[in-house]
Amino acid sequence: MGDTVDEGTIERAVKVFREDGIIVFAKKYLVYAKDYAQQKIRNLGQALVLPYVMPKIKKFNQNYSLEELVKFSFDTCRGYIRPAQIHDEILGLLKILDKMRPKIVVEIGTDKGGTLFLFSHVASEDAILISVDLPHGRFGGGYPNWKIPLYKSFAIANQKIYLIRADSHDQNTFKKVKEILKNKYIDFLFIDGDHFYNGVKKDFEMYRSLVKEGGIIAFHDIVPGPERNVGGVPKFWMELKEKYSGKEIVKDWNNRTGWGIGWVKK
Repeated sequence: MGDTVDEGTIERAVKVFREDGIIVFAKKYLVYAKDYAQQKIRNLGQALVLPYVMPKIKKFNQNYSLEELVKFSFDTCRGYIRPAQIHDEILGLLKILDKMRPKIVVEIGTDKGGTLFLFSHVASEDAILISVDLPHGRFGGGYPNWKIPLYKSFAIANQKIYLIRADSHDQNTFKKVKEILKNKYIDFLFIDGDHFYNGVKKDFEMYRSLVKEGGIIAFHDIVPGPERNVGGVPKFWMELKEKYSGKEIVKDWNNRTGWGIGWVKK
């Protein structure tokens, strides 16, 4: 049920030890250890209710309206699969996808699995859904191993869900996605992983080649806000939307915290 500490964390710890000394290192380590322990306790609590949650999710079928679908994802079991989205914004995106019924969906950045769950319900019944998620990612990335059966349970009818827990920028990850596609092309690509300017730009530049002509590429957190929330996504989106006639689904441009969904057609 546990996960190992990622290499990035170890490198930062070594840097603090060398540059700031053992006292500062010890103080920061105690804070990290406390946060880590609390997270483990939260994960354990969630894992214990997994047998209760999964049957509820499996019972939820495509006969529900999109509004009921979104409400279910936000409210079920106290937000167990709550998407990190604004309700009206993700609903707006789902309305677009519901009309196209994508056969191949790729999501970069999965977090609690809320959007993966929602996308499975607007995709075709024989869709392929691929999640690429970096364990211990700075912008909310990573999920424990015990959540894998939960995310796999999102598949309905004859759908197949593939979970790739790796860096989306790694060529080996890109190769895995291509192997799953088997010369087919992505209908819908959702980019919500690395929020640094160079990171979101690289995701777009790498994976757009796998999107079919006329396919949709969407981004989350296009609204300006704190760097810890949105990174460089708003800047990249402003550049991209001019070139590709981007569309925006934003409830409030003045919320000062970020959010917002932008999408373009290839």
